[in-house]
Amino acid sequence: MIEAGQAALSAIGQDSDHKKAAVVYADIAQAQLQLGDIAEGVTYARRALESAQRSESTWGLQHLTTVEKALASHQDQAARALVGDITATRRSLGTSPV
Repeated sequence: MIEAGQAALSAIGQDSDHKKAAVVYADIAQAQLQLGDIAEGVTYARRALESAQRSESTWGLQHLTTVEKALASHQDQAARALVGDITATRRSLGTSPV
């Protein structure tokens, strides 16, 4: 899954299509979290959030919902900060979790 995600990022051109990049980053983040790698999951989720913010993509934010739920119970400071940033972005774009 992670290798496939990296290949997808290369194919879409991260600099030109932030909406698609946000979704792929969110998928990679979810895969990392399922593998138990919280740090990498947070890193990719942060990239997903930044891409979603740049494109004002509600689609990208919707893909972050599963990541957000997975991180909600973690006490890691980076995870907690990311959950707060996802929530704040969702509010600023006027969307709600799916």
